[in-house]
Amino acid sequence: MVMKYKRPVILIHGGAGDWSSRDWERASTELIRALDRGYEQFRTGSSLEAVVEAVAYMEDSGAFDAGRGSVLNSKGEVEMDAGVMWGPDLRVGAVAATKAKNPIREALKVLREGRHVLMVNWGREEALQPGNISGDTVGAVALDVQGNLTAATSTGGIKGKLPGRVGDSPIPGAGYYATARVATSSTGIGEIILKVLPAKELDILVSMGFPVESSLELVIGKITNLFGRGTVGMIALDSSGNGHAAFNTKGMARGVMAEDVKKVAIFEGDGI
Repeated sequence: MVMKYKRPVILIHGGAGDWSSRDWERASTELIRALDRGYEQFRTGSSLEAVVEAVAYMEDSGAFDAGRGSVLNSKGEVEMDAGVMWGPDLRVGAVAATKAKNPIREALKVLREGRHVLMVNWGREEALQPGNISGDTVGAVALDVQGNLTAATSTGGIKGKLPGRVGDSPIPGAGYYATARVATSSTGIGEIILKVLPAKELDILVSMGFPVESSLELVIGKITNLFGRGTVGMIALDSSGNGHAAFNTKGMARGVMAEDVKKVAIFEGDGI
């Protein structure tokens, strides 16, 4: 069910998957803290600062497959991807195969520098110690009081991946996308998401006048029909404050915070 939230509002996720076998209680606690961190940014900043801070908190928590909690590749190393997009003028910053402590902050640097969109091996290498992860890829979308939409996604990728593998998370239109109409963040099997570009498809549907809820359900349904269940989850927020989450997995860790609501959910039927 789609919910309409009063500006400012932030939606976040901690990954889609089989949450019945994960530490969903810990994930819920960390989602609440990430919401607080992101929402606080609305006092002095925009939706851009809000999503970056929320995602950076989740990277630092060690509870998700991002930042400190990232899984290891086949060489036993951490390689992470992240991207952020400012909807009003389609500014994008992304990093891939980075070893920096907070990939989302490095992506923000690329966005603000403005010369390029995607950088590989960008950022100072950190001696990251993988955490005891309970979740998956993390992401956030936000709408500030001025009506600006932003989307961000960060991940450590898939366990045992080949060195240099890049998934959907740093690719605009795949792992995230934001325009003046809608912002979305994806999670799931990166190789599938890269083939479908669901974040861009969502924006196209919304631009044609379809509501964000039905648009998101259509995109998830398309992926399910093509590749089966257990493959993807997405959160989305439009310029009117309508927010929705959809997934074809056994759960997706997600949360929302606005002036009159603060809530997290894991399984289907929990709302958001």
